[in-house]
Amino acid sequence: MKQTTLMMKLIRGLVLISAAILGATAALAQNAAKLMQAELLRSTTGRGIDSFGFASLSVPLKKGALYDVVRQENGNVVLTIDGKQVVVPTGAVALTEKLLASVTSNTGFVPGKIVLVSAKYSLDGNPPRNVKNALQKLIPQTIVTEPVQIIVTDALSSAAQDQGNQTQGTVIITPDMRVNVVIRTPTKNVLTVEYLFNGKSFTKQVPEGEKLVLP
Repeated sequence: MKQTTLMMKLIRGLVLISAAILGATAALAQNAAKLMQAELLRSTTGRGIDSFGFASLSVPLKKGALYDVVRQENGNVVLTIDGKQVVVPTGAVALTEKLLASVTSNTGFVPGKIVLVSAKYSLDGNPPRNVKNALQKLIPQTIVTEPVQIIVTDALSSAAQDQGNQTQGTVIITPDMRVNVVIRTPTKNVLTVEYLFNGKSFTKQVPEGEKLVLP
C-alpha cells in the first residue's frame, strides 16, 4: 500500500515537472517567434559582420533609424540592415515588439518610421538653404501606416519667400540706341530630401508646387 502511494506521488511529481517544462518551452518558443525592432537612441558606429563571421566592418548609423532585430547576444543587438547583419551595443537602441498584424497593412504598405537626414531647398541663382527643421515639423515622428504627402512651397524657406517668384525684366540699350527688354522667369525651386525608412536610405527631389510623397 505504501509503495502504491509513493508511486502515485512520484507519478504526480513527474507530471507537474513535465507540465512546467512544456510551459517554459512554449514561452520560449513564443518569445522567439516575436519580431523585434530597434530604434537608435543616438548616432553611432555599428560593426558589420563579414563573410567569415567577424564583426569588423564599420557601419555609420543615424539616430532615430529603425531596424529589424536578428538576435541579442553578450550585451549586443544584431540588426539587419540592407540584407547585412550589424552589431550595436544594447544601450544604443530601444527595443520594441514588432506586431505581426502591423507588418503589412491591407493596402500593401509596410509601416515604418521616417528619419529625416537632410533637406535642402534650392533658390534660383542662390545657394540651397537648409530646411530640415521646417520639413521635420511636417513629418510624423511616430510609425507611419500610410504614405506622407507634403506640398513643396516657398513656406519651407524664409529666403525663398523673400525672393518670391516675380518675373524679372532687364533693359538692354543697343549701340544704335534701340531699347530691348529681356523678360526672365525664375526657375522653380527644388527640394532635395535624404531620409531613412525601415533602415534603408532614400533620396528624392521635388520641384516647387509639386507633392513630396514619403517614403
